[in-house]
Amino acid sequence: MMLFKTIDNLFVGTKYGVWGMSVLGIVFSVVLALANFGMGIGAVAIFIATFCLSISLMLLLLPKGLEKGKKINKYKYGTAILLGVIALSITGIVYFTNGGFPELNLLFA
Repeated sequence: MMLFKTIDNLFVGTKYGVWGMSVLGIVFSVVLALANFGMGIGAVAIFIATFCLSISLMLLLLPKGLEKGKKINKYKYGTAILLGVIALSITGIVYFTNGGFPELNLLFA
């Protein structure tokens, strides 16, 4: 039975790891959107989409301790789905209007 407990703890650790990366994704997408103003509206729109997707993942994987006593739980899933659809729509529009993804200025790569 120790194997099942280990697997459950790995899933919990993965959930918190992805949640932490989505919180970092919010910060980095804002920084990269500001860095890509000179590259055009398509490049900025891609980082607006990553901002929406990061907020969506953060809401979906929000730890129970952070949502106690707040009214986050009522609209959490609806907001997360809506932001995910917005991110997918922005990405699709940019991809099809440019004939591919635009050139991006990635400061961290």
